[in-house]
Amino acid sequence: MPKLPSAQVRASLCLLDRSLDRRPTNTCRILFPFLERGYISMSIDARADVFREGAERIAELSWTRADAEVDTSWRVEVTADVLQEFKTLVSGLEVTQELLDGIESGDHALPALADCAALVRRQVLGRFGFAHVVGLGHGGFSEMEQRLFYVLVSLHMGEMMTTYGRLHDVKDRGYDFRSVDVSVSKTRVEAPYHTDSTSLRTFPNVFGLLCLRPAMDGGRSLLVSACRAYQEIAASSPEHLPALFKDHFRNTVTPGDEETDIFDNTFPIYSWGQFSNGPTLRYMRHWIETGYAKAGRSLTDADVAAFDRLDAVLGDEEHVLGVDLAAGEFIFFNNCTVAHNRTAFVDFPEDERSRLLARAWLRVPEDD
Repeated sequence: MPKLPSAQVRASLCLLDRSLDRRPTNTCRILFPFLERGYISMSIDARADVFREGAERIAELSWTRADAEVDTSWRVEVTADVLQEFKTLVSGLEVTQELLDGIESGDHALPALADCAALVRRQVLGRFGFAHVVGLGHGGFSEMEQRLFYVLVSLHMGEMMTTYGRLHDVKDRGYDFRSVDVSVSKTRVEAPYHTDSTSLRTFPNVFGLLCLRPAMDGGRSLLVSACRAYQEIAASSPEHLPALFKDHFRNTVTPGDEETDIFDNTFPIYSWGQFSNGPTLRYMRHWIETGYAKAGRSLTDADVAAFDRLDAVLGDEEHVLGVDLAAGEFIFFNNCTVAHNRTAFVDFPEDERSRLLARAWLRVPEDD
């Protein structure tokens, strides 16, 4: 398998790219010519070879709904000692927005919470690529205290990105992403299977959702293994793989990147080593289609057929695990290896009871 830059090198390049305000691949090629041999400059055939050579790793990260229903190691319980430790902390704190924005993992000694976060991280970076954390809702904590717990777990896992602020409230704001350029997080309609962020320069390898108030009906999280989807397409319809390995235009509504030249925001649907140490799916069909429209280009028939096939495999009920989040529960996803969806939902008529989740985007160090 070609030698690819480490996660640390990629992270440094991303910071450099932001300071130079250039497309990452251009910066890499100007300052680090050896990266020409990396994934970003490979032909489509060479990219396919990387995935074939990585078949063992892909198999390790592949799962079906039945697998996840039998092995529930992805479900993490907040134990009594963690709850007591956190109760002691908040008994002496006024939890304000300023605290949420400024607290760091080393500000308070929380060994039990740190151990809990380490377990969550192992699950997120492991086979299933997600961790459903339960038990916080039994502690009698306020919404602000629940946010603080969630922030502390996030900080112990890695760096909290501030693209939308440390926490971004996910609630219906009356929009429909299909008719206006807004994030799915501002709507109540069903979301297609996707991964978070369509920006080349802004990529959380992990993201979380804390449920503060569930919907009256619907709003279920649906998860599917991106590696399982790749395996099925490679085995049954490999003619679609070239379209999934080629670079595609992406429209973006990511704060700070709205004015990015569409021609500088292109990358593959499946990649290896470009955004993580292993296989990565970056996909939301709507933003690819609107990206091509913004660029004045058209998708090929082969592209459309490949997207149709990918959508079908991602939505296959044998692959999809449904997770309902109760108030006080949260879930972290590996944004490289798990695609997710959300069913449409209906809110309570009272605004104070409307569905409310808090999203966090993270950069979590990977195990090299």
